[in-house]
Amino acid sequence: MIEDLIEKAKRLKEKGLTTGEIAAELNVSKETAMWLLAKAKRAEAPPSDVYVDLRNIANPFRMKCIASAMTDMITERLDETPDVVVGIATSGIPIATLVAEELGADLSMYYPKKLKWEGKEQRVGGLFSENFAKVDEKKCVIVDNVITTGSTIKETAEQINKRNGKVLCAAVIIDKKGIDEMDGFPVLSIFRIVRL
Repeated sequence: MIEDLIEKAKRLKEKGLTTGEIAAELNVSKETAMWLLAKAKRAEAPPSDVYVDLRNIANPFRMKCIASAMTDMITERLDETPDVVVGIATSGIPIATLVAEELGADLSMYYPKKLKWEGKEQRVGGLFSENFAKVDEKKCVIVDNVITTGSTIKETAEQINKRNGKVLCAAVIIDKKGIDEMDGFPVLSIFRIVRL
């Protein structure tokens, strides 16, 4: 399993992806991506992390089922109707698109700064795609595939708040951190990884 991840990380690096993009693509932390790229010595233990392989839900029918479950959790929890669903690039976009459709909301896309993360050089903040809905003064739901540390959700919420938008909740397929609430809004997950 680890050898497969090392090989995947190497191939992605050869394609020109940054360490942050590799971490996002493999659904691991940036530290784990760095470790994979460095091909740590056998005596070194990998960072504590959980690899999440979502390829089995790449089928549109399965994604639609997951989006329906996520939409149900969102509508059950909220008293307000969202105007915009904000999908986090890159892996959160497909599920966010389906959730937006079910909620009857517009779709916005956010590219977090981690996608441009490379060593010490890091963007100050991410950006919203200009080709999709604006979050300015809108009620928003943030959708992503996996929470690893919560920093991407937090960053996205901060960028929405800077535009006078309001985050109603965040929803993910898998929560590896165990976050129920962040900055005053609920964080919903279909699955939560629990370490004993």
